[in-house]
Amino acid sequence: MNRTTNRRGLLQSVATGLALNLSSAAEASAQTADSQPILRSGDRVDVAGREAKIIETAFRLGHEYEQRHGGCAQCVLAALQDALPELKADVGVFRAASCVDGGATPTGIQSCGAFTGAGLFFGFLCGRSRDETFFGDKRLSQELMRKVYAQFERHYGSVLCKDVRAVAKSDCPQVVGLAAQWAAEVLLETVADYRPPADPADSAGPAGRPTPDDGASEPPH
Repeated sequence: MNRTTNRRGLLQSVATGLALNLSSAAEASAQTADSQPILRSGDRVDVAGREAKIIETAFRLGHEYEQRHGGCAQCVLAALQDALPELKADVGVFRAASCVDGGATPTGIQSCGAFTGAGLFFGFLCGRSRDETFFGDKRLSQELMRKVYAQFERHYGSVLCKDVRAVAKSDCPQVVGLAAQWAAEVLLETVADYRPPADPADSAGPAGRPTPDDGASEPPH
């Protein structure tokens, strides 16, 4: 009886140890997968010809979320995550954007939260990652972000919260909707060969001021 009990106890211990090892291996594998970028330079995303619909949805949701909930950075992120269900979303990134709306300061003299929200979206999709060390290539995320920067410069003359609000006449839902739209456009131009229609507003600067023929100035590297 004791021998049977001991054997049973040994088998239970082995089974428990095996289960723990398998669980640890699964967790390590999941962590490794989660640390990889979702998009790399040269990747393609099949959106089945829905580019225009995705862009329209990004604008509409951004506008709607800002009106209903406020928090421009989170609203841009949520709009892009919901408009592009093909790409993995992360609630942690959304939560991290809680404190960066309104320039993240009482004065509004820092970057517009809608602009920052677009950057968080690109960084999560295709930015650098880490485990024991930093790894990956962040250049694609920077390239996409600079294209959104060019749109802000073209339309508002700045990415600073107070400047954007002044030109937009404090219409934050419109600012958020446009930021989500621009982010969706530049992403789809890169991964789905989307080509936006010609926009007459692109030849004018903020508040209708003409810009040089070569467009917005090159952002600093």
